Amino acid sequence: MRRVGLIGVGRMGKVLAGKLAGHVKLKIFDREDSRLQAVVEELGVSPAASLEELAELGTIILAVPDREVISLIKDFNQLHQPVTIINVATNVAQHVLESAAAKQVVCIGAKFVAQASEMALGAEPVIIVNEKPAELALLAQEIFAPVGKIIIGNADIVTYINTQAAEKALTAAVLIEETLRCQSYANADVIKSAIRQVAAGILKAYADDDLGPFAREIVRAIRAKLRM
Repeated sequence: MRRVGLIGVGRMGKVLAGKLAGHVKLKIFDREDSRLQAVVEELGVSPAASLEELAELGTIILAVPDREVISLIKDFNQLHQPVTIINVATNVAQHVLESAAAKQVVCIGAKFVAQASEMALGAEPVIIVNEKPAELALLAQEIFAPVGKIIIGNADIVTYINTQAAEKALTAAVLIEETLRCQSYANADVIKSAIRQVAAGILKAYADDDLGPFAREIVRAIRAKLRM
């Protein structure tokens, strides 16, 4: 069984730890000790005491905020030990990873077209693994195979995909809120339910090609307007 380290057990890191446990020999690390211990107890995975201990595993997944990725790569540079780093942070480009890494540290992006809370509920993500370096792409594909659907290509495109999806979804949420707020019957609970259940539920049904007749009529009307 391949040995893998995972740094960061926040929302995405915790989900990844749960999906990888049992498929790889996993050790996890987080600078917040209380959060680390909570995930260790919940998932039954092994903690690592230091970055040095993780480096001995040979392969490290970074599930940390964008701003922390480069500083961690530089930390591994200082250990002077060969290590492969797989970055899942959406907004750190492949060329940025490579320019930050020392000769003995090799990096690749594997980015998720997904949302952590949906993954926690069982949704299967699409993971775009960068096509180069090719040998690292195969490694990332092997590691993430139990997690979701793998596509080998340009991982950096996920920044655009996720940004567009988030902006359009949030635009819809704000428009719903502003439209309903002026109605006398629409209190905060009504508005939240309209966004969380009606809007989000319809988006999922649209993605799954499972819309009802009423919603399909709305889609046809929207498409007609877009063609005008």
